[in-house]
Amino acid sequence: ALTPGEIREAVALCRAKGAMLHAALNTIPGDAEVPEFLATVTRLEGYGVFAVILSDPGVISLVRRELPSLRITASVGVSTLNPPEARFYRDMGADAIVLPTALTPGEIPAIKAGSGLRVEVFVHCRPEILLQGKCALPGYVREGRELPERPHLTGAGTPSSAKRTGRCHLVCRGIPLSRDSHSIEEGLAPWIGVGVDVFKVQGRDLPSPRLFDLVSRVRGKLDAAIAAGGGHSSKDHLI
Repeated sequence: ALTPGEIREAVALCRAKGAMLHAALNTIPGDAEVPEFLATVTRLEGYGVFAVILSDPGVISLVRRELPSLRITASVGVSTLNPPEARFYRDMGADAIVLPTALTPGEIPAIKAGSGLRVEVFVHCRPEILLQGKCALPGYVREGRELPERPHLTGAGTPSSAKRTGRCHLVCRGIPLSRDSHSIEEGLAPWIGVGVDVFKVQGRDLPSPRLFDLVSRVRGKLDAAIAAGGGHSSKDHLI
């Protein structure tokens, strides 16, 4: 985990490069953990973090009420597929939503128009054997394992599930399925054309040099696609 000083340093570096730091907190806290969870988000805002990515409706509503100026993105883990679902998260307090890779460009306009939210999609991410946010494999495979860092979850359902911990533990890697990454980097134009606001690169499992090369490559292709369409490149398009 990053120290407060490292987070502030990351915020300053992002701002110097014309970008903003987003923090993903996909963990769903248990009742006893909610005060500390909110305190963590409050500290992140104080450090200068621009937005938090959250995956629980109750937490989204709580953070919106307690920290009204902080931007909130509803995580891909909420599995939003249509305008009514997007409106639900807007009403909970979200400013943006990350859509699952199962959606097509043709489905984006209705979601944007129906909710008014900024829309984010993955331009590159690891494969999903099910819809993002719907996989229950971690809970089955790791059921009953206690998490030393989260003692309050002991006996509270399935603490090893992706929904509770925010980590999927990649248990599907032991199943003989395709491991080809999901990528739309060779077909960005349709997504740009329908108004996608942010293209995301999933890189937490990648070593830094490989992530640097991946982001640089996607950045170049995104700039080229925007220019070819007569638009203007913006760092807001890539996260």
